[in-house]
Amino acid sequence: MIYLIAIIVIIAILLGVYYMNIGISKVQLEELTHRHQINEHSNRDLDEWEYYLGKLFGKPFGTKKLIDKYGEPFEDFLRTNHPNHDSLIFTKYEKHKQKKSS
Repeated sequence: MIYLIAIIVIIAILLGVYYMNIGISKVQLEELTHRHQINEHSNRDLDEWEYYLGKLFGKPFGTKKLIDKYGEPFEDFLRTNHPNHDSLIFTKYEKHKQKKSS
């Protein structure tokens, strides 16, 4: 019985950490989206966009709606501020968008 409780607690902790990481990425992407909407950019914004969207693409479940929500502002940010930048994350987003529309 104690082993069952220990296993359940460990699974709950792992899922908690998993969803906290998704939540942290969501908050940061929300901040980046807000800064993009008011045209307040810093020199690290591109790195932050790619880092946090990359974290979402690395998760196996629970992130598709967030990728849809923040992928479009990322695409707009990239086309507006860095039109010649070759981004692996943008390529993944394009594939995700094509797969979703099919």
